[in-house]
Amino acid sequence: MAGLTLITVPIGNLEDITIRAKNKLMECSTIVAEDTRVLKELLTRLEIDYSEKRIWAFHDHSEETSLQGMLKAMKEGEVHYVSDAGSPVISDPALPLVKLAIENSVDIQTLPGVNAPMAALELSGLPATPFHFHGFIGRDKGKLDQFISLMSYQYGTHIFFEGVSRIKKTMDHLSRELPEWDFAICRELTKTYQSVYRFKGSKWEKTKVDVVEKGEFVILAHNSQKKNTATGEVSKLAQEILAKGAKPKLLSKLLAEITGENSKEIYSKLDRR
Repeated sequence: MAGLTLITVPIGNLEDITIRAKNKLMECSTIVAEDTRVLKELLTRLEIDYSEKRIWAFHDHSEETSLQGMLKAMKEGEVHYVSDAGSPVISDPALPLVKLAIENSVDIQTLPGVNAPMAALELSGLPATPFHFHGFIGRDKGKLDQFISLMSYQYGTHIFFEGVSRIKKTMDHLSRELPEWDFAICRELTKTYQSVYRFKGSKWEKTKVDVVEKGEFVILAHNSQKKNTATGEVSKLAQEILAKGAKPKLLSKLLAEITGENSKEIYSKLDRR
């Protein structure tokens, strides 16, 4: 059977491998990996013999020729993609393969499993609807300020990754700008030393001393305020969209989904002339 199959693997605890994923890794003949060394270590730990398997590397720096090679392989037989940990499309380089498969009418299947954003959301105690996943955010102050501005206009829980070397620096900035927000930091999810820190932005300095700077981190920030969509940049954008012929009621519903504000209230504030 030709096509692309995305296989989610554990993010820490080996026992989180699903039965479907393990069976597929045992029986398949071609596996594309973000890092072949990491894949081989995983297969060894799962007691899966890979000596007869065809294993390729594919990552963010792969050349266009590699993509074409993958396309040829997907058309000739079933290709299985595995990232280093978790889902292949969450902050990992599988998306170009998925897009290529879709553009060329190649069948796509998924064998889902545990992933860091959802595990963190479950542990955070923060509202799950709506939630917004951002992956890794910008490092410099300007990009971080832009990110804060974006979050401020989006009601709900925001989820993003941060590296160990920047976790406290990033939280210093977020806590200063968003003292009334509720936060959670999840460290080393599903692993032996998993930790969850829950706190108000204004209480970060007290929490900060307890945060162990080791491992991988997921930050969650909850915006409980529903900003007025008829003011500022959002209002300007809404009016520009209306001027291009958008239907006011449809636009109101869309903005309500983004901001959490009542769609009827948004509709009443739009300039529909």
